[in-house]
Amino acid sequence: MDQNKKKILIVEDDEHISKVYQVRLDREGFQTVLSTNGEEAIAKITVEKPDLIILDLMVPKKDGFVVLEEIKKNPDFAKTPVVVLSNLGQPSDQERALALGASEYLVKIDNSMQEVIDRVKSYLN
Repeated sequence: MDQNKKKILIVEDDEHISKVYQVRLDREGFQTVLSTNGEEAIAKITVEKPDLIILDLMVPKKDGFVVLEEIKKNPDFAKTPVVVLSNLGQPSDQERALALGASEYLVKIDNSMQEVIDRVKSYLN
């Protein structure tokens, strides 16, 4: 593993979506780690120490809001950028995620994969 590669944790329960993002981000020169639920995400954050987290809010075991809250309460990870990528498009969901410390809130249907990758790069470069 290249220690200089920025590491991204993708928290997404739809395996197709996470694999597509993994392939694209790996191609862009990032190292990616996948998690399919909130509990696993918390465990992987502790072990993998990602440089950025792409977080879906609708994941099993612990939803994305709970995961986000736990990340931001932990001093080791509080400064890690979290880009929420969700189908929840309600302003109340967006406000809640941003209030909990999300760096950005992107609605899946409103953003192309390239737009999401460009936003991710803006945090890591």
